[in-house]
Amino acid sequence: MHCSTDIRRPRTGRRPPWRRIVGCGSLLVAVALGVSAAPPYLTGVVDDADSQAIEMPRLPGLWQRQVAWLAPEGSTVAPGDLVVRLDPGDLAAQEEAAQQDLEHHRLQSERRLAETMLGILDAETAVLEAESAVRLARIDAEIPAHATRQLDHDQDQLDLATAEQALARARATLADKQEQHAEAQPVTEMAIARAEAHAERLRDAITRTEIRADRAGLFIHGENPFTGTKIFAGETLPPTVKIAEVASRNALRFRFWVHEADILRVPPKTAIVVTADAIPSLSIAATVDWTSKQATARNEWSQGGYFELLALPTEAVPSKLIPGMAVMAAVRP
Repeated sequence: MHCSTDIRRPRTGRRPPWRRIVGCGSLLVAVALGVSAAPPYLTGVVDDADSQAIEMPRLPGLWQRQVAWLAPEGSTVAPGDLVVRLDPGDLAAQEEAAQQDLEHHRLQSERRLAETMLGILDAETAVLEAESAVRLARIDAEIPAHATRQLDHDQDQLDLATAEQALARARATLADKQEQHAEAQPVTEMAIARAEAHAERLRDAITRTEIRADRAGLFIHGENPFTGTKIFAGETLPPTVKIAEVASRNALRFRFWVHEADILRVPPKTAIVVTADAIPSLSIAATVDWTSKQATARNEWSQGGYFELLALPTEAVPSKLIPGMAVMAAVRP
């Protein structure tokens, strides 16, 4: 009876090896052997924990925005330098329309308040005329009945009552006009305030299409979470995606991506040795500080998911290491 042994590894070389025993006639038996796996392979970059993260902002209108321009990766920037410019799209047209709408509301407000004020002035004039008519009617009504004819006396009393009723109506109309004016003022002010806020929001959105550095440091392009590649000008991204960062050496750490087959082998507190790709002779001791809870696909590397891992140096980081520099790491024996 002939049996053969076939040692196979995944194409990525990231999963522990396994052995399949085949042959032995038509019988196929798979037995997992206790072969010691190779140390997990960690790839990543030098990272600044205190960097200025630049994310795609939420802007009115389109859900996604295009990155029109990025400062060169690795360039040194100063506070106030323009580092990212987004395509404003139709924001300028929206802002112009909002400004026109604001002017329209202001004109409407002025016209409405002017109309109510004119109604108040007319009502005040009517009250003055009614008060004058009451005074005249009262003079005639105060003539004693024995001093004039009874018919004239009765007419004078009727005229006084009529004048007093007209005065009451005039005063009621004035009060109504004043109430209309009082109610119109906050309504028009609210409409103007709403239009002003909308126009200001659009002006602010246009301003936010140009993003500036708030500190000095190295400008590093972000990574597209959907492709795993560096973000470049011309890409369209949704809100909250990290476009870039301005990093310094203030709080250096290491950011790695670990294959899902290896993540359980590098839990927090695991000691690792980090080596820079550009300086293989330089190694730094570090400790795993955090690992993500969910894997993401990085198809440009291999099939399967990758977890994010952060490690903190346990010794002084040499000045040769700068944010964005590629590194790899191995678990310390």
